[in-house]
Amino acid sequence: MKLNKKYALSANEGTYALAKRDIIVAHSTATPNGEAGAIAHNMKVGINTAQTYVHLVVDYKECYLVGGLGYVAWGSGYYGNQLSPMQIELCEFTNKSQAKKAYRNYIGLIREYAQKYGIPLTLDTNAKRGVETHNWVTHNLGNADHSDPYGQHWY
Repeated sequence: MKLNKKYALSANEGTYALAKRDIIVAHSTATPNGEAGAIAHNMKVGINTAQTYVHLVVDYKECYLVGGLGYVAWGSGYYGNQLSPMQIELCEFTNKSQAKKAYRNYIGLIREYAQKYGIPLTLDTNAKRGVETHNWVTHNLGNADHSDPYGQHWY
């Protein structure tokens, strides 16, 4: 899937620190019917105040790049951020067809970047490496308080 760079952070935004290649953090927006462009735009314009962003935001139509891939993003607490070269937000939809397409895009990107960074395709295990949800980060690494994507069902 081609990445739309319209809302990518510029060189003076975000961080220059390289992330370890241990986990991919899977997020969910909890914003029913919020499209990827709007979520990415909010991350871009809020960088100097909210200081929260991930690398990719995906919906049923496209994927927006926000943070620099391979670098630390500010989406899952200090420890989760340091370990993840790619954090991704899934946009949720009440329309079942849109929800399924968004989910397929989400999983496809997780697989693609897990392969790129040599991260195992395991989910929420107690291993030191794999695909982890924000919920897993909260309960296992600390310094985070979110439970996404669990409990988020908008379709």
